[in-house]
Amino acid sequence: MTYLAATNALSQNRYMDSASPVHWEQRLAIAVLLACVGYQALLCLINTLAMPVSRTLIGVSESLILLACIPFLIKRLLPGTITLACIIAAALCLLALVNNQLNAKAFRDLLIPIIFFWMGCNLGSLALADKVFKSAILMVSGLGLFELLFLDVYTNFFNIFSYYVNTGNLQPITDYVRESKLQLNGTRPEGIGRTFLPGLLGDHRVSSVFLEPVSLGNFAVLCGVWGLSKPWSQWREMLFFLGAAAFLMVLSDSRFAMAALSLMAAIRILARGAALNCAVLVPFIAIVCLLYLGSIASGPVFEMSSDDFHGRLEFSGKVLLDFDLASLLGVDNGIIYADVGYAHLFNTYSLPLCLLLWASYWLLPVANDTSLRFRALAAVYLSLLLCISGFSFFALKSAALLWFLLGSSLQQPAPPANPTRSPGL
Repeated sequence: MTYLAATNALSQNRYMDSASPVHWEQRLAIAVLLACVGYQALLCLINTLAMPVSRTLIGVSESLILLACIPFLIKRLLPGTITLACIIAAALCLLALVNNQLNAKAFRDLLIPIIFFWMGCNLGSLALADKVFKSAILMVSGLGLFELLFLDVYTNFFNIFSYYVNTGNLQPITDYVRESKLQLNGTRPEGIGRTFLPGLLGDHRVSSVFLEPVSLGNFAVLCGVWGLSKPWSQWREMLFFLGAAAFLMVLSDSRFAMAALSLMAAIRILARGAALNCAVLVPFIAIVCLLYLGSIASGPVFEMSSDDFHGRLEFSGKVLLDFDLASLLGVDNGIIYADVGYAHLFNTYSLPLCLLLWASYWLLPVANDTSLRFRALAAVYLSLLLCISGFSFFALKSAALLWFLLGSSLQQPAPPANPTRSPGL
């Protein structure tokens, strides 16, 4: 019996070693994920020093990044993921017929989670996921410190405002624009001020490779999600990611990150095991809270009472209260909900499809407590993000890493082409 147990253990170890990503896969995976995180900064650099960047060039860049994922996808076809992708495509085509227009961005936005989740599943290595994430943190922190300490030099290389104007996301209409090369939210307006270390850091909010501090704050939350997902026995790794989360939260002066990380820390301490599955209710609770805030808010529906955290929550609630059945079913009303996440999802994909996607998320076969925690905390992050932002949910610079980590956390790598077999098997 002892000999058989030892033989089986040796066979399993050989299989796991052979199933782990080889060196070229590791290098390519790291390169692809770092490209996702930093491609906007590279395009901004090109826009500043070489030539104007258009939306077309951004689209080409994103397409090249997605094409680079193909070697990881063909390692193993995932029937469930492919089936879900087909259902999504059919639903979006049906909505296109109803609305008499095809929303290409809706296809692109859902393609990102599918591809990078699929890629993470096929690699399935927590060690590789750690390496990718740490590399991204070093890159983001390094450029972030450079921006903080040498802002004038940074903006000479990264004229962020010009980049966004050229790509059609901003219009140069204010005096502030002519005085600063940062994004409009790159500094806190007068009367609001910084939350973290205002006397030391002033009004400047660091954006690093993301070009806008909001995205850096979202990245900080993702660092916290990954760190809090780890078991207590890996406390050094946990502290590294939590330290990175706190550092980047302060640099970006992200109030959303502060609120989200505080809630997630409480969940990590108080909830464990099956109790983590209660996170499935978080978006429904969030929507109820938004509706309540919207019901007690004053002013027109599409007017924000104040440009702060509470004001944006009230605005989201008022917009949702204005929804009718057609909007919930994805019948286009001609309105773009850029900063109202739930409204954007329902109006773009329809409530039934959103419920199907949410159910599919919770039907994932988690491997252990680590993947269970990550799925729950990532669900909390996504649910909170949708309260104040619609497009950030699908931004390649943060969504790619999130869904790659989710797929990796399942720890079900694709078997090697020629797995080592022990005698008698």
